[in-house]
Amino acid sequence: MALTSNHPNNELVKFRTDVAYDFLRSSRFDPYMGADSTSVIVRMADLEADGKEIRIPLVTQLSGAGVGAGTMRGNEEQIDSYGMPMWADWARNAVANNRAVNKESSFNVRSTARALLRGWSKRIVRDDLVDSLLSIPTSSIQANRFLAPGNRINGITWSQATAANKNSWVTANYDRVVFGSQMSNYSTTFATAVANVDSTNDKMTAAVGSLMKDAAKQTGVDPNNPGVYNGRPKINPWMVENTDQEWYVCFLGSRGFRDLKADPVMYQANRDARSRENGDPTKSNPIFTGGELVYDGIIYKEIPEITQRLLLKGVGAASIDVEPVLLCGQGALAYAMGQMPRPTSLEDGDYDFITGLGIEAQYGVGKIAKAPLAAGSAATVGTLVDWGMVTGFVSGVANA
Repeated sequence: MALTSNHPNNELVKFRTDVAYDFLRSSRFDPYMGADSTSVIVRMADLEADGKEIRIPLVTQLSGAGVGAGTMRGNEEQIDSYGMPMWADWARNAVANNRAVNKESSFNVRSTARALLRGWSKRIVRDDLVDSLLSIPTSSIQANRFLAPGNRINGITWSQATAANKNSWVTANYDRVVFGSQMSNYSTTFATAVANVDSTNDKMTAAVGSLMKDAAKQTGVDPNNPGVYNGRPKINPWMVENTDQEWYVCFLGSRGFRDLKADPVMYQANRDARSRENGDPTKSNPIFTGGELVYDGIIYKEIPEITQRLLLKGVGAASIDVEPVLLCGQGALAYAMGQMPRPTSLEDGDYDFITGLGIEAQYGVGKIAKAPLAAGSAATVGTLVDWGMVTGFVSGVANA
């Protein structure tokens, strides 16, 4: 029997009009961003109307002993303040095609482009915030501002920092950097300090988090003279509104979060110390949900992009990978908005045959940092001290 076969050109091919997109996570920074200066990430709208630059006023608490019944005149205390400068840059992207392509496409190109552009605008802000976590603050306008592709990160990104930049930053922030599980791993030479981080003793654990928290609590005080202010900014814990509970928020990558989950102390705390859920534990218990852990006044938040963008390859002991972990209090980062994202379009494209859709926003992100009173406006790398963050470096060995 001779069976009739279809010619390939006559076979029915169907295309879905709904487009499948690859995965784009929402930002996990959003719950910690707010307009108040006590937020972990301070959102500022001062540049929305106009202006090139914003100065963030930073003032430390009065720390003198006062005079009691003595003479006040001539013994007044000087206010220690600094204005941290920050600049915004533009973030723009677009998709263009012509009427011929639109007509022959199996899906709506315009609506798909608009969705992709919205996703891009969210991703670019999230990635800039991640890069800012390990940036080195300066008081100078950022490199490549207003050039392609622009630069919204104030300061020096870690990938662009020189060895001298890193050494100066480590030296300036000696009381708020932690290498591995021991404070004694510190060195004013970054390469020496990070090489002390090994794959056995320096994994991310609850003990390392508590060590970083203790470092944050001791900032602002001279360790050699208890109770004496040392002229450096104190890292203030973040507080949930209408409560007196003090918290620190620790952002860490996937490898650090993996090791933290496996830490026996952390695992036992989540297994034994948590209240038993009345409903479905898979909706709230971190053993099942992942992504967030809580212990010892620290909220641990997994940010996979930290591993993707900030992993330090081969810099640890025996050339292991090292991953940064960022313990944040109030005012760790600033997000200065110049213009909220808005849709744009190509208005004149070859007699309306070519169409284009775009999106544009203006903002700047960066660490908030303070210079000592004596530095004045000349503050730069080596004098600027991170205002609200302790930076840790832990083992970041890949899965076997």
